[in-house]
Amino acid sequence: MDIELIEQTELTPDQRAILAEDGKRWKRMGAGQHLDDWLAYGPGMRIRRTVAMRIAYTNQPTGRAYNEAMTALMERDGLHTMDKTSLTAVLWLHDNPQHMSTLNEIRDTMTAGQRSRLNSPISARQRVEKVLKARAGDTEESTRGSPVANLKSRLVEKERENSHLQDKLAAAEQRDGSLFDLKRDTIPDIAATIVATVTHARAKNIASTVLELLKQSKPAG
Repeated sequence: MDIELIEQTELTPDQRAILAEDGKRWKRMGAGQHLDDWLAYGPGMRIRRTVAMRIAYTNQPTGRAYNEAMTALMERDGLHTMDKTSLTAVLWLHDNPQHMSTLNEIRDTMTAGQRSRLNSPISARQRVEKVLKARAGDTEESTRGSPVANLKSRLVEKERENSHLQDKLAAAEQRDGSLFDLKRDTIPDIAATIVATVTHARAKNIASTVLELLKQSKPAG
């Protein structure tokens, strides 16, 4: 059965637009592939799978006829160079709402750096499978990378930050309320204290005034 005919007669304009956007996205991704870009292929791959099964006259996404139809669809949209294992992971994540829900939970409890490093759908699938397995065995709390473990890790980090701030506050109280000691505190600590204490505009004015005074003053000796 002709691909063009099926797409024109059985797919909506929105579905055809999704397939076309996949090809454009794959070209953009070329150098650096990100998880959100990979996940965006889910709807289009589900459409292609349905069309391929229609062409192959089968109810299952298996068999030679199905594979040939899917290959033709991928080539038509310029996606034939994509990693098939990654695409399988994308479909696995999209085929079950629980999988995507769990992935979102995992990412929501990650730091920005951790999220940026989770850029492969294969790794994402492995993370989700690990969490689902741990939940089934009631061992999620001890599973590294799970939402619970991530939240506990972030809580420890926050407690460490609070302890550091309390130490700084205690030191300030010992200095009669001064927020920092110009002779003893490090320059980064002084700068961070100013930025955290006053408005953005006032901090910039302080910095510019210091620079202006330095220009006006003559070096000693």
